[in-house]
Amino acid sequence: MGPFKLALLAVTFATCCAPAGAQMKVHYINVGQASAALLEFPMGAILIDAGGEDTGDTTDRDHLIEYLDRFFAQRTELNRTLTSVIISHPHIDHTRNLMDVMQRYTVKALIDGGDDRGSGRLPLIAGRQFARSRGIKHMAIREGRIGAKGRTNRTIDPFPGDPDIRILSGFRRCQDKNNDSLAVLVTVAQTRVLFTGDGEFDEDDFCEPLIPTLLRRYRSTRLLDADVYSVGHHASLNGTNRDLLEAVTPKISIISAGHHSRREPGDFHAFQFGHPRKAAVDLLEELTSDRRPQPKAAYSMARVAQVENRAIEKAVYCTCWDGDVVVSVSAQGVIERVETTE
Repeated sequence: MGPFKLALLAVTFATCCAPAGAQMKVHYINVGQASAALLEFPMGAILIDAGGEDTGDTTDRDHLIEYLDRFFAQRTELNRTLTSVIISHPHIDHTRNLMDVMQRYTVKALIDGGDDRGSGRLPLIAGRQFARSRGIKHMAIREGRIGAKGRTNRTIDPFPGDPDIRILSGFRRCQDKNNDSLAVLVTVAQTRVLFTGDGEFDEDDFCEPLIPTLLRRYRSTRLLDADVYSVGHHASLNGTNRDLLEAVTPKISIISAGHHSRREPGDFHAFQFGHPRKAAVDLLEELTSDRRPQPKAAYSMARVAQVENRAIEKAVYCTCWDGDVVVSVSAQGVIERVETTE
C-alpha cells in the first residue's frame, strides 16, 4: 500500500493509523467485491465483516491481513486485539477471511445474527466454534431484541462515553440473507457513521426488506440521519434508494465494491453483478452533500457487464476506484479528512 493521497480537507500525508486527537477512524479496506471495515478508536478497534472476492488466489486475504498487521504495528498498545468482529450477514463476501482474522489476532467477541444458512455460513460456523473453544464471547443479534433506539450493551459497545455503538436490525429469517443484515450505527460527538450491510428495498417473500424496515422504524426519530454512509450492498441497483438517502442526508458516501477488470473465476464479480450501478451512483452524487477537492476519474455500471466512465465530483468514494478509504473524525465530531490509496 502506497502513501495515502489526501482527499478532503487534509494538507499533509498521514500514516494508516489514528493521528493524535482523532476520536475515530473508519478504514474501508479494499477486499474487492466484498466488505471489510475497521473502526479505530483511541481505546480499541472493531472489524465489521471480513470478506474477500473469489479471485482464485489469496489476493484479498493477503491485503486484509497486511493492512491489519500494519495497523497493529502502529497501535502496539492494542496488543493485536480486536474488541469485536461483527459479521453483518452470512454471505461469503462478508465472511471469507473470518477464520484468518480469528486465528491471527486476539478477538474478544464475535457478533452476528445467529443464522446458519447462506453462502458464507461455513466460515461463520467455524468462527463460532473457534470462539466457543477459546472462551470468546459470541452474541447472536435477533430481531426481537431490537428496541426503538436499536440495541446496545457492553459487548456491542464496550467503550465508555464516545463512541456510541448500536445495532439497528437483527436476524429475521428472511429468504434473502441480505435482508438479515445487521445495520450498525456509530456515533462520535453527534457525528454518525451508518452501515446497512447488504440490505435491500425490493421484495422478499419471507420478510419486509431491510431498507423499508429501517425507514419505518427510525425515520421519524432521525436515527438514520448520518454524516458518513457506508453504501449498502456494494451500490447495487436494489441497495440504495432515494427514500433512504433523504433520511440519511450523507456528507460522505463510501462504497465497498470490486473493480470491473476482475471477471473470473466464476461469475461472482462486480462486472457480472453490475456494481457499482449507475442509478445508485447517480443518486449518491445527487444527495451526498460534500464535494471532493477535485473531480475523480471513475466509472459506474449502466447494467450488468456494461462499464461507463464518469467523473465523480461529490464526496462519493469507492474501494473500486479509490483503493483503501479512511475517514477521520475528531473528538469534536469534525470530519477532518478522507484518505485514499489511489
